[in-house]
Amino acid sequence: MNIEQALQNTLLESTRYHTFEKLSEILDEDIIQQGFKQAGITTVRKRRLPLEAVLWSVIGMAMFRKDSVWNIATKLDIMLPGKNQLVAPSAIVQARQRLSEESIKQVFNVSAKAMYEQQNFETWSGLNLLAVDGVVWRAADSPSNREAFSSGSNQHGETGFPQLRMVCHMELTSHQLISSEVDHYKTNEMKLAQKLIERTPDNSLTMFDKGYYSLGLLNRWHQTGSQRHWLIPARPDLQYEVISSVGKNDQIKGN
Repeated sequence: MNIEQALQNTLLESTRYHTFEKLSEILDEDIIQQGFKQAGITTVRKRRLPLEAVLWSVIGMAMFRKDSVWNIATKLDIMLPGKNQLVAPSAIVQARQRLSEESIKQVFNVSAKAMYEQQNFETWSGLNLLAVDGVVWRAADSPSNREAFSSGSNQHGETGFPQLRMVCHMELTSHQLISSEVDHYKTNEMKLAQKLIERTPDNSLTMFDKGYYSLGLLNRWHQTGSQRHWLIPARPDLQYEVISSVGKNDQIKGN
């Protein structure tokens, strides 16, 4: 796929999922309920605003971040049972307090796992090609965000925005995100990577950059599950012996 076709597909998809019914095509109710169950959340369907609708409002806030809560509820056609079907903005704010951070995280984990298992990706030697890397996001500047996530600093003090650190696990041929962990800005990325191990797919080869060189992390990554391999650049001081040469600048080494 060339860049022009990729951009056209992105534009098409961005205008496709603009209602609750369309979004339900890619995130069905069973996945939502599985995520809520794993998070220990019980839904009450007789509520004026069920947690399923609250979850969609949170997703809508991410997709339509320039819109107000009222516009998002209208755009996603979030309706309430009863005579007065419109959603009041205050009702969504109150309902969000019932929807925990863990429930959203578990819905993502369940949906990412399901989407990964539904695809037939290109493989190398029978292994799906994955990669782990980190990214830093800026958050809205508020006292609560600074307390929760902190920020970078220099000789002049803290940076302008709170920041949070995210480590992502991605399928390389499609760039599909299959898992992630988010925490305090000053959290070590290797500690976040360790949390990805239990959700790493079997029969896979995960690539790391040299910042993840940790024998404990890499050994556990390989030992957990079945056929979970890793690849990382060799350190300059690595002691090894050449077992065999298979081509120019291509050798099998051991230590």
